[in-house]
Amino acid sequence: MTDNNTKKEAPPKRPQCAFFIYKQEVYQQVKDANPGKKMTDITKIISEQYKQLAKDKIDQYEQKYKDSKAIFEKEKKAYEDVHGKIKNERKKKKDDTKVTKKPQNKKQKKQASEEDDSSEDDD
Repeated sequence: MTDNNTKKEAPPKRPQCAFFIYKQEVYQQVKDANPGKKMTDITKIISEQYKQLAKDKIDQYEQKYKDSKAIFEKEKKAYEDVHGKIKNERKKKKDDTKVTKKPQNKKQKKQASEEDDSSEDDD
C-alpha cells in the first residue's frame, strides 16, 4: 500500500557552470575588497577576473563543471527511473505567460481610435 500523503522527492539540481563555480569561490573576497558595491558590480568585477584567468585555470573550472554534470546525469537517470521525467519548470512558466501588447500612451490610443473610426466610414 502506498501512502498518497508522502511528498515526492525533489529532483536533482542542475550543476553550476564553470563561471559560477569560480564566482562562488571568490565572491566573499571580492565583496570584502569592495565594500559598499552592489552585487551586480561585484559580479562584473568577478567576471572580468574570470576572463583574465590563465587557460589552465579556466580548464580546471570547466573540468569541475563536467564532473558535476556527470554526477547530475546519473542522479537524474536514477530519479527519472523512479519518479518519471523531470519537468522543466522554467519552460512551463514561459508557456503560461502570454506576450501582451505594450500599453499605448493616450496619444497613440487616440490615433488608433481615429483610424478605426475612419475605416468604419469607408464601409
